[in-house]
Amino acid sequence: MNIKEKKPFIKGKVYLALCQTTFLTFIFAIQSQANEKLQFVYGVPAGFSESEIDDTAKYIATIDGTTLPDFISYSPQLNSLSFDREKYRQNAVSPETIAKLEKILAQLDYKQCQNGCDLNLEGKHVTVDKARRTITLRSSASDYVLPETSFGLVHNQSVDVRAANDSYHAINISGDSWLGMPRQSFAYLHWYASRTRMIAGNNQSQEISTYYLQKNFSSTYMRAGRQNSIDYNSGSISTTLSPSFDQFVTLGSQSNLRIDDDNGQLALFSTAEGNYEFYRAGRMVLKRPAVLGRNVINLSDLPSGYYSVEIRLVDRNGTIINRENYPISNVNFGGYPGYVAWHLTAGKDSSGNGHLFEGGLSRDLWWLFFNGTLIKGSQGKWATEGNFTRPGTLGDIQISPTLGLMSGEKGAGGYLNLSLNGNAMGSLSYSRYQNSNVSYYSYGSSSSALSYSRILGSTLFSYNYSRYRNGELHQVELRWNYRPNGLWSTFSLGVQKGGFQQSGANYGVFFNTTWTLDRVQGSFTAARSGSQTQLSGDYRHASTDAFGTTTLGTTLSHISQASNVNLFAMREGSRGDVSLNLGHTDSSNNADLNYRGMIAANRQGIALGRYSNSGAAMLLSTPKLPGVDYAFEVEGSPVGSGSVYAVPIGSYQDIAFARVNSQGRDQDMNVEVPANITRAHPGQVYAAKASVDINLLYNGFLRDAQGDPVSGTIRETGDTAYPNGLFSIASKQLLRTIDVDGKDRHFRCDLSKSHNNFYTCSAL
Repeated sequence: MNIKEKKPFIKGKVYLALCQTTFLTFIFAIQSQANEKLQFVYGVPAGFSESEIDDTAKYIATIDGTTLPDFISYSPQLNSLSFDREKYRQNAVSPETIAKLEKILAQLDYKQCQNGCDLNLEGKHVTVDKARRTITLRSSASDYVLPETSFGLVHNQSVDVRAANDSYHAINISGDSWLGMPRQSFAYLHWYASRTRMIAGNNQSQEISTYYLQKNFSSTYMRAGRQNSIDYNSGSISTTLSPSFDQFVTLGSQSNLRIDDDNGQLALFSTAEGNYEFYRAGRMVLKRPAVLGRNVINLSDLPSGYYSVEIRLVDRNGTIINRENYPISNVNFGGYPGYVAWHLTAGKDSSGNGHLFEGGLSRDLWWLFFNGTLIKGSQGKWATEGNFTRPGTLGDIQISPTLGLMSGEKGAGGYLNLSLNGNAMGSLSYSRYQNSNVSYYSYGSSSSALSYSRILGSTLFSYNYSRYRNGELHQVELRWNYRPNGLWSTFSLGVQKGGFQQSGANYGVFFNTTWTLDRVQGSFTAARSGSQTQLSGDYRHASTDAFGTTTLGTTLSHISQASNVNLFAMREGSRGDVSLNLGHTDSSNNADLNYRGMIAANRQGIALGRYSNSGAAMLLSTPKLPGVDYAFEVEGSPVGSGSVYAVPIGSYQDIAFARVNSQGRDQDMNVEVPANITRAHPGQVYAAKASVDINLLYNGFLRDAQGDPVSGTIRETGDTAYPNGLFSIASKQLLRTIDVDGKDRHFRCDLSKSHNNFYTCSAL
């Protein structure tokens, strides 16, 4: 179904006139109280009052996951919501459904739903969302529906290639593939391959690490295949136990698929330009650029669970500057009122040690959330874990404590997590993992972490502490902003003791500053670590077109007696993200190439898009407007005119109208993307068409060859060019030139070239 609805353009002049009229009404009303001879009647223009805008709104409606074939809208005559019954009948909506819908809408008090409401009417759970213009009707409160699915393919791919002229070569490629199928089914596959050649030796590995087939039912799912715990989605597990299965079958509840990826950050201090590489069980699971001084890594990019990773700092020539083991806690403890989730898994242990059974339960127990896992393997191996979370408030402070208990064939242990957030006190978080090595299925050393941040005036103060098997780390940082005359600048001053690149007795100091003006950015970093002083600076320029953003720049650094220069280019576009870095040091040359993207296909076509972990995508078609190039964002991805794009969307989400954002300065755009997506299943590629209405905006000053103002009537549009040459035009057609009729002279003005917002005109 393709639904298009035009939204009214509300011009600034109309708002100004409305404000002026309101002011005059107020003055006349005061005067009329003193002198009753005046009679004044004021009427709001049609479509400008909140009630009238609300009355003209149209809604996309779904019943148990099925999208109805036409809008539901408010009828002032009936004083209720209504729909076109004949159109529903023509589109095979059953008479029973139409009759049920009429009864529900007759009982729904539309005016009492100010922003939206949730009601139980005629045995249906009815949700009205006025902001998103949607009405949802479902048979049960569980919010699980079974939408129609068909064949589709979504594949993410990542390529990383590095080389230097001192016999260093490395390539890492990986991919995630979702194959959507009918009857709410899909298949998933993850693969990777890596190869590294260095003077010290060669390393290579490749594997299809995870694959499974899943069938979703109304409130449960069944999954079978092979699962490596390294491939778990970040935040999708609720306990620290996450075994790997060589073969398995899982039966679970749909609520177990909910994902919360807000898992915090990891701050690292680098003494060299290059990359951070994260290895788990010998496999690289993440790579991020490293700059001098402080670096922040988002934990949601790492696999789920509580485990140890080896973090390597590798310079641009492939030299490993430092390697450290660090504990990662990437577990989602939270829930929501009424939350119940469970799963049962039976299979073979990936290590080849026999059978393996696992069960998990998460639920809302009156005033706290509980998550539990039980694992039973062969040869006497077992493990169990339970944690309790109680989010709450104390005054204006939000508190979220979690207590976990663990046991297994090796002993018992536990952990504590505490988070406090308040406007006055700032943000405080603490975690302690005690004796996690309780079983063959749970290994790791004890660790502690503490972080605190608070805004002091215009300065953000933060402190981080962590203690783990190889040492401890202290970090203190001050950050503040300065904005003189349109510049945006950020300063950061920090001190670190111990940690990844230093012994416990040494200190490191770093200073960072970044200055941004429009699309130009410059930064400078100075750091002192041990006996080394590092200086680094970079300059970059970003330009945006109809298909994304291109950034070009250079970086210069000096560490001790060594100097480095790098040229880099990055492209963040609608077809994926790619970056290239070329570097030169005193002893070698190096290169680094990265690409991340997605390909999505269904029966309607195939297109490239940006990398996404959701497994669902929208195949979006945009119209081609003669002589006009335009660009906007859909669900955060840039798209342009006259083509087909693959847009990542979140899995198991409802999208009636896709989120659209337009930042064009010379175009007044009205864009709508009716998606009609219900419970976006992994592997599904949904076809959608954008409705685009554009007014091209031309404004500035008209000047003749001598630099004198050109004024008169603009022949093409009827607008006026004022005596000082000022003009403003909104046109649906591309205007390369305009003719201006003055009192005694006629001019033709070139709008294709602007000189500081001045346009040149020639006499006719």
